[in-house]
Amino acid sequence: MKRTNRIPNFRGWHVWVLHRPSAAIDPLLRHLERLGMTVDRYWPELPRGDDANVKAADILFFDADMGMDEQFPWTPDQTPMPSVALIGSEAPGRLEWVLSRQSGAHLQKPVSTAGVFSAAVLAVHAFEQQQKLRAEICELRRRLKLRPVVAKVLMTVMLSHNIDEHGALKAIRAEAMKKQQTIEDYCAAIVASGRTGSGDGAPIVTN
Repeated sequence: MKRTNRIPNFRGWHVWVLHRPSAAIDPLLRHLERLGMTVDRYWPELPRGDDANVKAADILFFDADMGMDEQFPWTPDQTPMPSVALIGSEAPGRLEWVLSRQSGAHLQKPVSTAGVFSAAVLAVHAFEQQQKLRAEICELRRRLKLRPVVAKVLMTVMLSHNIDEHGALKAIRAEAMKKQQTIEDYCAAIVASGRTGSGDGAPIVTN
């Protein structure tokens, strides 16, 4: 089976570089432009999201040596783009801070052209995986919150149709599949419609 090519083409991407003016990163800036990116460099802080004159970035390169949380307009767990740390110091405290910013890759300073493309690719991949994991966790938490609703509908079906828990769950699952919903969403819709009482108000379940 042929694998889908997931290597991004960075041409047309917009990049932010959060770093003080320094010859140590000049090769990075030139190489990013050669890759087809447009580059904006900021220091000492990134622009805020409410600045209409600032174009949003597709990827971020940031200074790990003098960086601070206050330079970012978002919390570490809400990073809105892939990021690459520019590391000169290997002091444990600095590395711990880089880890807290959840960067997907790093480059050693002084930066050369070697490794820039690879770091960008790895950062994008790590960011996509983080986003996917966060979405999955949010969905699991949402469904977990609906478990009491499922239990309520399950009991209603058991009483209304005189069947055991296994049979009621099987019937609810079948109805949810017909509507192309999760069990949790199907049960939430049942409760929202008011069809959770006994008799005619019970959910419609087919055997």
